Amino acid sequence: MIKNKDLKRCCAQVFTYSAQYQAPFYGREKSIEEMQRKAESLGSGEVLCISQPLGTGKTFLVNHLISEGRISVPRGISFLTVREIADKPQVLEVFPSDTLIIDEADIKLTYRQMLEGLDYLQRYLEENQKKAIVIGDYSLKDPIIGGKLKNKKFLLEYEPMDKAFVEGVLEQRFRCFMGNVIDPDFRISSVIDSELIEKHIAPEWMKQVNSFRGMFSLFQEIVNNDKYVRFNNDKAFLELTMFKDYLAGDRSLGLEEEEQIEFLDVFREMLKSEYPGGSGINGFTTDELFGLAEEAGLDIEYEDFAEDILYPMATAGLIVSIGIPYKGEDGFVRRPEPYVPSLKLMLSLD
Repeated sequence: MIKNKDLKRCCAQVFTYSAQYQAPFYGREKSIEEMQRKAESLGSGEVLCISQPLGTGKTFLVNHLISEGRISVPRGISFLTVREIADKPQVLEVFPSDTLIIDEADIKLTYRQMLEGLDYLQRYLEENQKKAIVIGDYSLKDPIIGGKLKNKKFLLEYEPMDKAFVEGVLEQRFRCFMGNVIDPDFRISSVIDSELIEKHIAPEWMKQVNSFRGMFSLFQEIVNNDKYVRFNNDKAFLELTMFKDYLAGDRSLGLEEEEQIEFLDVFREMLKSEYPGGSGINGFTTDELFGLAEEAGLDIEYEDFAEDILYPMATAGLIVSIGIPYKGEDGFVRRPEPYVPSLKLMLSLD
């Protein structure tokens, strides 16, 4: 039996969402098969792009394939980043493999850094008969950004974070980090409410936008909070009411301006009444969300709505952009429409 104190001791490892702890790799059999096949078939000047949302395990996948010897790159090597290449192109010359691994082609960069870094990479590949694997978000699907890579192919298979995947990841991590206190027939339902995972952590509609960071950062916050999990010998069990109560204690959910919080309240009420449990959500346009603000009588102009309301909500992890980033008239549009509510936001609904 897993006790509360066991769970608190291992919380950071079990619910890690970064490279701080070496968590075991789980699943993605189709991704692995396609990745290995396409990486092996790359020719000089060609690039394999992994273009998926932030925090979904892309770098973890590539590291796993390298560690398993499925990609001909030395084990333990540090990946290059697009930012490094943009600032110091000569770093390309010291990578110890004919297949270069380039990470972080995503919205954390400026538009200039993205274009310059990929441009340098493409020229280097052509001039030196090298090939590359580039890891990034949907920015790589933008015709201008992705167009810098002349001979590219995309990884098409990337298993979503649905209920089965999330439960598998969690069970494997519990076995890895807490094997001394769990039974041989352990199932994740003995420590986490099945309904919490199926209907709230990994519902069907959210599987394409879920992320390790979004899920596991919340688990860490709950377990580390003594109100919900005390350091004692009681049986550990995480349930929906803990998450609801925790998020209900912060009306702003990370927003700072009153007009942002006012719109959040309106948006939450609409989600509860029209999309119970997230059913029917496909994505909201800026026009649709501004219309919601207008109906509620919020005092904000359309020209300011995205910058003052939507982007801060995305930064706070309350909505997720599922569009392709692009260069707009006023700069790099990192989080374009359409938008869907995040796990954090949906769990905050009463």
